[in-house]
Amino acid sequence: MTQTVVIGLDGANWPLIEPWIDEGHLPNLARLREEGAHGVSRSRLPPVTCPNWKCYASGKNPGKLGVYWWERIDTDDRSIELPNSRSFTSPEIWDYLNDADRSAGVINLPMSYPPREIDEFMIAGGPRSREVDYTDPPELQADLEDRFDYRVHPENVLTSNKDADAAVEMAHQLLRTRLRTARDLLGERDIDFLHVTLFHLNVLQHYFWDGPETRRAWEIIDEELEPFVKGDYDLVIMSDHGCTEIDTVFYINRWLEEEGYLSTETTLASRFHDVGITQERIAGIVRSVGLEKYIRPVVPRQIIERFPTDEGVVREEKLDMVDWEKTTAIGSGQGLIYVVADDESERAAIRESLRSDLAGVIGTNGEPVAREIHNREDLYDGDQVEKAPDIVFDQRPGVHTSEAIGPDEVVSTPDDWRGENVPEGLVLFHGDGIQPTDIGEIRITDIAPTVLHWMDEPVPDDVDGEPATGAFAPDSDPAQRAVKWRSPLPDQGADQRADLDEDVQDRLEDIGYLE
Repeated sequence: MTQTVVIGLDGANWPLIEPWIDEGHLPNLARLREEGAHGVSRSRLPPVTCPNWKCYASGKNPGKLGVYWWERIDTDDRSIELPNSRSFTSPEIWDYLNDADRSAGVINLPMSYPPREIDEFMIAGGPRSREVDYTDPPELQADLEDRFDYRVHPENVLTSNKDADAAVEMAHQLLRTRLRTARDLLGERDIDFLHVTLFHLNVLQHYFWDGPETRRAWEIIDEELEPFVKGDYDLVIMSDHGCTEIDTVFYINRWLEEEGYLSTETTLASRFHDVGITQERIAGIVRSVGLEKYIRPVVPRQIIERFPTDEGVVREEKLDMVDWEKTTAIGSGQGLIYVVADDESERAAIRESLRSDLAGVIGTNGEPVAREIHNREDLYDGDQVEKAPDIVFDQRPGVHTSEAIGPDEVVSTPDDWRGENVPEGLVLFHGDGIQPTDIGEIRITDIAPTVLHWMDEPVPDDVDGEPATGAFAPDSDPAQRAVKWRSPLPDQGADQRADLDEDVQDRLEDIGYLE
């Protein structure tokens, strides 16, 4: 039976790589696109790693998952929740395959730490993962490290696009290791389905956009794709969202302050920011003396986060700055705003005021910051909608929205980050029954149903997606047979997940926004 392989490229889209394909730098991707069914995969808003990889895996919108970004601000408790794998309880594509006696392996899926048991294995992925206890079965970790020198994170974390040669090289090596690990495990084990995500690809795109550092990453990926292209696999290439060059940084909380929605007070963290004592500056000093790989693993994340980032004060320290009695709204990054009000009519009035005011914010290039502005119920449905931000705005391509509190300006030109996410990602199907065609745009929640149907398995009837049947040749078996539907599996409850210690709950990677 043909093995199915899904290779997830975080932040990938066609506009970035098409020039490199045309110039001959990516011959394997060129062949796949010529022979396969390719198109655009549209992510759910906001177009971010968390939760879109889980939207793919479950086939569901965030309103059914209860996770909308790297953080959730609880305006009632005045606290921040940081999601992890236990925050997601919906069954995923590998659970349905296992239920049909089909084996599956998962490598480096974001938001999968701590790993849970599936048949065959789960190797948890960053950015929110530790370098210990990241595999199920547990004994697989030692094997990966002995044979592949496998790591979840590079020793030097990329935190800047300046003086970053060593960190870039480590990120490149990590991408190569991921695909070689996937290739060898696939060849050694009787696996029906394998998923592997290359997360650090988008870290490079954030910092370097289409620079040589990013192009080299894509060349490495293309080189390592060759065994998958030449092998007898049903292959899916996909992304959680796309990426484009930044022209405007929008400081949402500074704007909320200027408009009178947010009131803040001075704290120790804000004083640190004012005098330039930031996480990035401290990390640069530590790295310059060669101590990063020794200090980073032993310093608790909650200690690091007492210091602001270059952009300002974030996360728990951000909430400490808020004068809650005078505040009616607070922002998170990448297009999210939470309203602070108890009365529903008051909340509705604040939302309408915010929508009207936000529509008038102009970026550094003279264009609006927001492409579209939505109330949460316009975007999401399900039993977890009440956890969503009150307003979600689709950032115009080229806008990066920072959640930090502290900068003096509302909009500025970018400094370290050069690339930001957009909803338009990519998808490509290649293998038995696939026709060479442009399938146009599908939703990220359509990919798992398409794979299940391709593998002749029923699709759960509670998903938000449906099979993209246009990818299949008209005379092929998946095109000829009707889609089969089934009742959903029970939720994968938190009691089935490993416990997280306090360090893991707080651990976020320093890659520029929340990780």
